[in-house]
Amino acid sequence: MPSAPTGLRVVKVSPSSFTVSANASARHYRLFAAKTRHELATVRIKNAAKSKLRTTPKLTLKHLNYTTDQYFYRVEALNGKKHRFSAITGTVGLKPATPTNLHATGNLQGFSLTWDSGRATGFTVTQATNAAMTQGVKTYSIAHEDHQFSPPDLVPGTTYYFQVQALNGTTPSDKSTVASATCQTLMQPLRQMTFNILKAEGDGRIEGGNTVAPWSQRKAVIVEEIQRADPDVINIQEGMSWVGAPGTNRQVDDLVNALHGEYSLVRSEIPPAEPGTQRLGVYILYKASEYTTVGNGGHWNVGDDHYAAYQVLQNNESGAEYLDVSPHLEVALKGGTDQMRLDEDKSMYSQAMAFAQRMGNVPVVFGGDFNSDPSHGHEFNGPSDYNLSQGMADSFDVAQTRTNEQYNSANGYQTTPPALGLRIDYIFTSPGIATKSWGLMLNLSHGKWTGVIPSDHNAMVTDLEIPYQATS
Repeated sequence: MPSAPTGLRVVKVSPSSFTVSANASARHYRLFAAKTRHELATVRIKNAAKSKLRTTPKLTLKHLNYTTDQYFYRVEALNGKKHRFSAITGTVGLKPATPTNLHATGNLQGFSLTWDSGRATGFTVTQATNAAMTQGVKTYSIAHEDHQFSPPDLVPGTTYYFQVQALNGTTPSDKSTVASATCQTLMQPLRQMTFNILKAEGDGRIEGGNTVAPWSQRKAVIVEEIQRADPDVINIQEGMSWVGAPGTNRQVDDLVNALHGEYSLVRSEIPPAEPGTQRLGVYILYKASEYTTVGNGGHWNVGDDHYAAYQVLQNNESGAEYLDVSPHLEVALKGGTDQMRLDEDKSMYSQAMAFAQRMGNVPVVFGGDFNSDPSHGHEFNGPSDYNLSQGMADSFDVAQTRTNEQYNSANGYQTTPPALGLRIDYIFTSPGIATKSWGLMLNLSHGKWTGVIPSDHNAMVTDLEIPYQATS
């Protein structure tokens, strides 16, 4: 009986094959691979992809179809009819295609990179200050399939050089050609939050096995979270409920009051006590000590009785401006609602870009509840797919540091919040806006909520940089 092969390691990968070397002593060897561990169990392994028998423990499995699914692999050692398998040790991704059409753009709207690629699980962007890519080198990791990236911390007047590699798991492609551009703008730090605070009509209902706490209790925790994060701008969803007598204070008004005047509320709808008062649920709060509204804010009907609040905001010190948009898209999962969310997002994008152009081609941030993720509950993730196809970046994907990324953005009001890494809340940014960090706020102890759960969503916070020109 041969010994089980050990020390398995991948020594070569191509777009359609990979080679594994092992420590073993037997007459023959064979390499098996499958997309799940389950398929490599001894009783099922005969159905897995397999290499030809070889007399050395260096084995290549060929003619694989390129996929972004990772392959599990296992080696069999044989002495005649006697055989023994290695353990199932790790995974390998096939080699992705080299990114093409890398462009670096530095203009008065900021600095950004774009590129084309085949299917990949992420990208590595290398930045340097010389064409040989040897000086001032920095490396950035991009998750998922974003094809647009705005590097942070660039110095105006400096020319930067870039290369991109695609990733399939940990397997990199060859490096792209080098692209370069000169930075022409300064960057204004901005801490942006989006938070679905759960409408007060939900108080007392059973959700996630818990009773939703009264708004008065949840509000106190939300205030604590806001004060701890200290965002410059907050996008709010589900802030329309009456607090107290109908026609007096909306939930969002009550929250602003509880923040003791630190934040002002954008006029995105007709407020209480005015004829034709509206309650659309989407709002924008901003630090009046830091930002000023430019022009009128408002809201867009994006379809299906769903809305997005908007406002151009200007930093009081630097003069940096951007258009902030707070949407809340269709919530239902069934009945073709993925297409509804896609159509709503397209409507919002079209209206936002037209407005941003009228306001001087200002950069744009979408931060809100898009009610869509890549899970089995959705046929497709329309808002994310569309925004990325239009050159927007998902702040999660391009952030270089992330906090609590393992948790879902919607916690379902569960004491033990789901940790599948699914997001229905997003912050998308237009080219030129750099993202430094991304995080979810959860008050946990040993994986469980401590105290009152403030909402069935977690607050999402990003640190951004907004491009602007220096004024004399």
